[in-house]
Amino acid sequence: MKRNYSYHSFFNFINTYSILVAVGSFSSYLFFSDLFNIKPNYIVASGLSIGLWVIYTLDHLLDGLSIGGNASSVRHREHFLKHKQIARLILFGSISLIVLSFWLPETYYSYIVILCAVTLLHFWINYTLSVRFITLRYFKEVFVAFVVTIGFVITPILEAQPFKDVNQLIHIFIFFYLINLSNLFLFSYFDKERDQKDNMITIAHFYGLDKLRWLIYLGIGVSFIVLAISYMYGYISGVSFLIFLAMQTTLLGIIIFPSFFRTNDRYRFFGDLVYLYPLITFSFLG
Repeated sequence: MKRNYSYHSFFNFINTYSILVAVGSFSSYLFFSDLFNIKPNYIVASGLSIGLWVIYTLDHLLDGLSIGGNASSVRHREHFLKHKQIARLILFGSISLIVLSFWLPETYYSYIVILCAVTLLHFWINYTLSVRFITLRYFKEVFVAFVVTIGFVITPILEAQPFKDVNQLIHIFIFFYLINLSNLFLFSYFDKERDQKDNMITIAHFYGLDKLRWLIYLGIGVSFIVLAISYMYGYISGVSFLIFLAMQTTLLGIIIFPSFFRTNDRYRFFGDLVYLYPLITFSFLG
């Protein structure tokens, strides 16, 4: 019994505090740097990791505060109950980003401003406009997936201007966008009942679970086509192909076996885990 409790607590902690988001963004930055044959900047990698964690955690905190202590999900309930401690961590993370910015090349400054503006737009839509125009939240998953893809795919090439292989960039961007979008659709699929209890509107409420499931299949299917084309044209190596294929297979497994992955929120753990896959294969890359 104690072992099961520890097991559940581990999953809850990882999922609740977006640990895999932080580590996964660092891992993905290094992976795409290698994929584009660009020397990684570890200050940028650290900033991307901390920045995404701050954004995800702030989003969960605002959701938790808006729902209150009766939130259906552990993640939102924890962020409400421990909002003071979490707010301090967000503040510390934000200060760390400011400190890191002093070591960044000037190339990144305008890029950071754009990302910050887009992020603020996301929060404005989600927590202001959505109160009066609830249908705007329909675009949340599509919007967030796009911003995350920009952060992961575009960031590594900023110090390599002009970037030569635009076709490679386009193929990889489209593929990874579909992966991110399918992942967010998966989260909405599994969170539908809890979101409904908490009066949170996601794409699952507009399409229903059956249509959303087919959208997930479609996203993964199209991403596989783009992946196959990218490999045939030599835009990615064989090892990179296997890493991307493992990501797709994991997401496909989650939607095929919903009962297993719904238990203890495994869908969220393994959905975030896909961004760590490059860590175990870095020695084979390049």
